[in-house]
Amino acid sequence: MSGNSPINGISTTTGTCGSGVGDSGEYRSAGVPSTKDRTTPRFRVFDDRRGQRWSCHLSFRPTPDVVQRVPVDLVDLNTNGCAIRYRLPRAIPGGNGSTMLEIKNLSSDETFQMLARVCWSRQTGLDQFSSGLYFRRSLPGKLILSGVREGSMTRRVAERVATNAAVTIRQSDPQLTSQAAITSASMTGVQIVGTDALTIGSRLMLQLADGTAVVGTTVWSSERESQFAAGVAFIKLATGRGFFEAVRRV
Repeated sequence: MSGNSPINGISTTTGTCGSGVGDSGEYRSAGVPSTKDRTTPRFRVFDDRRGQRWSCHLSFRPTPDVVQRVPVDLVDLNTNGCAIRYRLPRAIPGGNGSTMLEIKNLSSDETFQMLARVCWSRQTGLDQFSSGLYFRRSLPGKLILSGVREGSMTRRVAERVATNAAVTIRQSDPQLTSQAAITSASMTGVQIVGTDALTIGSRLMLQLADGTAVVGTTVWSSERESQFAAGVAFIKLATGRGFFEAVRRV
């Protein structure tokens, strides 16, 4: 085994951070990825023509006395975290350290175990969810290297830059205006940090000080103390590209 300690050795303390899982399956956690985490190269994960290359399971504690282990699919990852898909009646709870991701390379039979915390979750269908995990320790680089060599991982090409650009957020339903900062940006979306929470799935307008604006949708949201972080995906690629270039000039 590589990576971190097995599930039997992790904390059994349940967390109370965030608002928990709502009726829509949205989860707002206490873990906000740092700017460095968001700009670290990310890799898409897929099965090649020869079939499945990775077997992944997530172990977590729905209650302090119960360990549940469920199969998950890797969507993308970097050395600091990953996105997963899975089928469950409810989203995997977050806000505590009792979560273990097990990644097995079926071609080499090597297994990696990573302690993680759930940063965000969203419902994608009936009993279908996606979640973002933040690793407590860095993922061994050889796992990604082997995936690239075997053809089951490819680097995401969208350039992402770190920034601290001020932005005005305008929401139409309800009609609200708030101030925030863009901490990282790409041609497809941005990560923002502010004092007001954003609802996952909400449509909003982001406007820079020079008037450059773009319309996007909130795809994830997380809370830490008095601040909220969120990911916003641009609705139109053309305006997103122009907004990205304007952010780079700030």
